[in-house]
Amino acid sequence: MQQRWSRREALRLGAALTAATGVASLLGARAPALASVSNDRGGADGNGDKVGSGGIVVVVPDYPFFSGTTMEEAPELLNSLARRYQRGQPKRALVMERFLFSFVPVTLFDRVYATNNPAEHLPMGAYLWLFHLSGYFGGVWLRGELVRTGKNAAVAGYSDPQDAAGFRAEVEKADAALAAASGPAAGVLDYAQASLFDQPPAAGSTQPQRGLVDTFGYNEGYLLQIVDEPPVGLTTPPGFIECPADPATRPLYCAYRTSRLRALHRFDRVSRALAAGKGGYAELSKKIPPLQAAGAKRGRQVWDGALNVQGFSQEAYEQLLDISSAFLETVQAAALATTRAAATEAVGVGRQGATANALLGVWLASYIVGITDGRPGRTIPEFEAR
Repeated sequence: MQQRWSRREALRLGAALTAATGVASLLGARAPALASVSNDRGGADGNGDKVGSGGIVVVVPDYPFFSGTTMEEAPELLNSLARRYQRGQPKRALVMERFLFSFVPVTLFDRVYATNNPAEHLPMGAYLWLFHLSGYFGGVWLRGELVRTGKNAAVAGYSDPQDAAGFRAEVEKADAALAAASGPAAGVLDYAQASLFDQPPAAGSTQPQRGLVDTFGYNEGYLLQIVDEPPVGLTTPPGFIECPADPATRPLYCAYRTSRLRALHRFDRVSRALAAGKGGYAELSKKIPPLQAAGAKRGRQVWDGALNVQGFSQEAYEQLLDISSAFLETVQAAALATTRAAATEAVGVGRQGATANALLGVWLASYIVGITDGRPGRTIPEFEAR
């Protein structure tokens, strides 16, 4: 199977970009000929049908989708979320980037944390699809903005559209997490412990499979980097994000000016318990901060030259901040919920954390699919009034 990388792995371009080694070798992926586009539901792409009926609709352009997995297209659910988003914006323009890339995933994650055994009681096939859409089109959007600046030639010159094997591997990995989430208590706790930390490389890869601690650290560093060094002439909203300089003082924690994930505050005490390092948190308090710090350092490095936001418009820059902070909030909640499960044997919270991690995995993998899909004509969905 073609190896699909997580967001932070695939963006680990580093200083090697300056050595002209090319994106393909840096991502550890082949650079095949562009795949043909098909509107057949079992073919290379989902088709661009209008989603839903009545009120506002979402027009979805072509995207990678292959039949035969547990992922299920759910246009009615997407459309209902669009109407909910519309009701919350009575005097503001509807912005697809903010709807699909932050509102949709945050809303679904809150439902996960509000549900006992969510892998059993929520429509996981539909949720996987929505995270696939959010990730893929988020990557398409970011690729477009990076290429538009003229400062990210390595990204612009690379294309690796997703094939059926990669798509199915992505869903199968989520299926394994969902099986753990709904399985016996012992399996839930084993999964919680394992998913916090890096695992050995998957077949065909030389990179470790990153755990939640590294995922949080990388995206913390990446967001802090683009906040601290915005595009020349642009401004960052004051107090946008605040994270401890030393993660040992408050592991897996940042505070957000526009916090949106309601469930996040349920887990504030977990980061404090980690800092105290007592009881079941003692061993975790030693392991987590250095891994988080290493991930944060790598995130800063990648976005301090390998990828470049210089040349972004103020609107695109603020949209990137919005998307990135929403993502970091969701990783923070998943990491802290999973930490609590591992430290205190809280099986119910472990089921929520494992479910969230399954969705994060699809979101991340699909994001990379979008950012590395260089076929012409890639666009993001649009709203249409009915």
